[in-house]
Amino acid sequence: MKVLDFTKETDELENKLIKLGFHYQNAEKMESDSLHISSQLIITWENVMNGVTLQIIHTYDRYGGETNGYLKITDNCTNASVNMSVEEFMELERITNSHGTTFPRPETSNETVPNEN
Repeated sequence: MKVLDFTKETDELENKLIKLGFHYQNAEKMESDSLHISSQLIITWENVMNGVTLQIIHTYDRYGGETNGYLKITDNCTNASVNMSVEEFMELERITNSHGTTFPRPETSNETVPNEN
């Protein structure tokens, strides 16, 4: 059973994704026959306006312990992608897609600068 709970607080990574304009798409668990890796949980977020997909990939060993977690960010137009750790992603302030669009857009100030003439 799936439950939608707006009282549950989001974590720091989810807040960062939302700030960058990403929207949750889905979560998919993939099983493997490998001796070392038994499954992966892939959580996909999409920034539709800017054509960028972000996947959070958790890899688990056959005993259920997480062995590796990383992010894969893909430009949907060129299919170019980059992998990075959650820590590296948390340091990002902006992303620029293959069309040269940077998001989120820099905040502009409405302050007036005094004219000294």
